[in-house]
Amino acid sequence: MTPHEERHIIEPESGLARLDWREIYRSRELAWVFIKRGIAVRYRQMALGILWSFLEPLGLLALTTLVFGLMIRVPTGPYPYPVFVFSGLIPWLCFSKATNGAANSLLENIGIVSKVYFPRVLLPLTAAVRELLDSAMLFAVLLVLAWLYGYAPGARIIFAPVLLLYVTLPALGLGMAIGSISIKFRDFRPLLALLLQAGFYTTPIFYPPELVPPRFRAVYELNPMYWGVELSRWITLGKPLVIDASFFLSIVLSLIVVAVAYLIFARYERIAVDAQ
Repeated sequence: MTPHEERHIIEPESGLARLDWREIYRSRELAWVFIKRGIAVRYRQMALGILWSFLEPLGLLALTTLVFGLMIRVPTGPYPYPVFVFSGLIPWLCFSKATNGAANSLLENIGIVSKVYFPRVLLPLTAAVRELLDSAMLFAVLLVLAWLYGYAPGARIIFAPVLLLYVTLPALGLGMAIGSISIKFRDFRPLLALLLQAGFYTTPIFYPPELVPPRFRAVYELNPMYWGVELSRWITLGKPLVIDASFFLSIVLSLIVVAVAYLIFARYERIAVDAQ
C-alpha cells in the first residue's frame, strides 16, 4: 500500500444508526448508476418505452374526468376539471411511485447487497430520485395542459422543485420503513398497497378540499399530500393557498417519519440477505 493510497476500514456500527453523509457523497457515482439502471430496467422490452410514463397518468386523467367530471360532475369552481385533476394527480403519482420504489429497492437489489459493500441507504434514495425525475417530466405536461386551458405558467413555477421534493420526503420515509420491515414480515407489503389506496381517496385529487366537513379539516390537513396537491394547484392554476399551522406540522411529521424510517432501515438491512 502506497503512502498516498486511500484506505477505508468498514466496521460494524454500535448503538443508534448514524447517517454518514460523507460516505453517501463518495458513492455519488454509484448512485447515478442505480438511477440509470432503474430507468433502463423499467422500460426494457416495452415497445413504447418511456412513453408509458405519460400514457399511464393521462389514461387515469381521462378516466377520472369521465367519471367525476362528466358523470358525477364534482364541483371545482372556476377551474377546468381536467387541469384541476391533473394538478392533483402529478404530486400524488410522485408520492405513490417514490413510496413503492423505496419500499422495493432493497429486495430488488438483494443480489448486489449480498456481494458488494456500499451504503445501503443509497437504494431507497436513488429509487425516490428516479421517480422524482419522472414526475418532473409529467409536471411539464401539466404546464402544457394548463396553458391550453388558458393558465399560462407564471413566476410561481419556480416552486415546482420545492413541491416535488416536499412530496418525495414522506414517500421516502414510508417506503423505507415498510420496505425494511417487510424483509422479515411479508404482511407489510399488502398493507402498503392498502395505505396508498386509502391515501388516494383521502387526498383532494379528484374533488376540492372544501367538500370535507369542517370538523374533520384539522386532521385532514395534517396529510402532507393535502398540501402537496394544494401547492400544485396554486402553482398551475393560481388557486388561493392559505398556509397555516397544519402545513408546518405536516413537515415536522414527515421529518419524524424519515428519521424513524432510517432507524428501522438500518436495523433490517443488516439481515436482508439472511432473511431471504
